[in-house]
Amino acid sequence: MEPARKVLILDDNIIDVMEVEEHLKNGGYDVVHLASPNGALSKIEYERPEVLLLDIEMGRLNTDDLLGTLRSAAEYEEMVIVAFSDMEADDLQQFCIDNELNGYFCKSMDVGQIAEFLDNFYDY
Repeated sequence: MEPARKVLILDDNIIDVMEVEEHLKNGGYDVVHLASPNGALSKIEYERPEVLLLDIEMGRLNTDDLLGTLRSAAEYEEMVIVAFSDMEADDLQQFCIDNELNGYFCKSMDVGQIAEFLDNFYDY
């Protein structure tokens, strides 16, 4: 059996984090989270997640710097980055295109489907 893929949730809304974490764990994922933008890159370097679930509207998070660093580093080129936000789907989709993200998941969508959504990025 393949080891669980690790997801790092970077989101300051603890209610959202707890709900998503439960569904991801039930879907076979190993989950870690960070509720502050402080030390985000260090946490990513330490945890080495396969997936980054990123609230792009998180307060005090410099999204451009974080994404620029991750996209320019060879060690993160395989990491799946998914925008996770309250933004409208059209705006999130455009953000993903503009920033070369792998996908998006609106917080208004059925969070019970998030593990299946992430599974789509991998061949099982």
